[in-house]
Amino acid sequence: MKLSIITLTYNNLVYTKKFIESLYKYTKDFELIIVDNGSTDGTVEYLKTLDGLKLILNKENQGFSKGNNQGIEIAQGEYIGFLNNDILLYPNWFEKRKKVFETETNVAFVSPRHVNPHFDNTDENKYLSFYKNIYHKDYEKSFDECVFSCVITRRDVLEEVGLFDEYYSPAFFEDNDIKYRAILAGYGVYVANTVCFYHFGSITSSGKDYNLIRNRNYYFAKYSFAEYLSNSGRDRDIYKRICEDMRKFPLNIIYSCFVTIRKIRNRVLKILKGQK
Repeated sequence: MKLSIITLTYNNLVYTKKFIESLYKYTKDFELIIVDNGSTDGTVEYLKTLDGLKLILNKENQGFSKGNNQGIEIAQGEYIGFLNNDILLYPNWFEKRKKVFETETNVAFVSPRHVNPHFDNTDENKYLSFYKNIYHKDYEKSFDECVFSCVITRRDVLEEVGLFDEYYSPAFFEDNDIKYRAILAGYGVYVANTVCFYHFGSITSSGKDYNLIRNRNYYFAKYSFAEYLSNSGRDRDIYKRICEDMRKFPLNIIYSCFVTIRKIRNRVLKILKGQK
């Protein structure tokens, strides 16, 4: 099995049906794992009619992190995709991103360009032409634009950086957390400019807090430099200067020690995993 796709559902059956239709239309050689977080609108009954589906049924909403971790435990693919149930896929959505893993070294996550109907009314070709004219590359590193509503990774990456942190419950900032851990481990986070996906946008989380503030504070407390990667505009420039100042004497001594300790830690963890 080349690809395992993990999708969470929580009601909104009409969107789940559209997603699954596009998934089977444009995807080959994959297994589909759906984790239902307590749907009550007929979603479970519909999912039980699908052939070859791996279905995990939670009695109540376990959240994004735990639901995906449950899916990872039974996934068998070399590549693992985390796909929302409120998206639509386009042709070659997996193949074009797989090329990034095959071309670059130390790739952790790759997502396509994100077409959101709340902001974009362009068709696929115009949308991709726009990014091609700007970046002139098939893909690039981008922390913010690598979105977890449609992202793929490799099994060996998750084995090194770990699973989703389940403290981020029910949702928000768990994606930034695992991306940041990947960067600390020496991996790159990418967005592909030659493929996109259509996202109906926040169908499940719309109008819900989902511990947004608590999760945000936990994330920034957990990673001292994460603030820079998660801001834009003037704030991003400020944090960039802070990071640059950390590389100047005498703070550069502290920063170098921090980087060295982190590298030693990662190396020791790799050795310990090998022994096990």
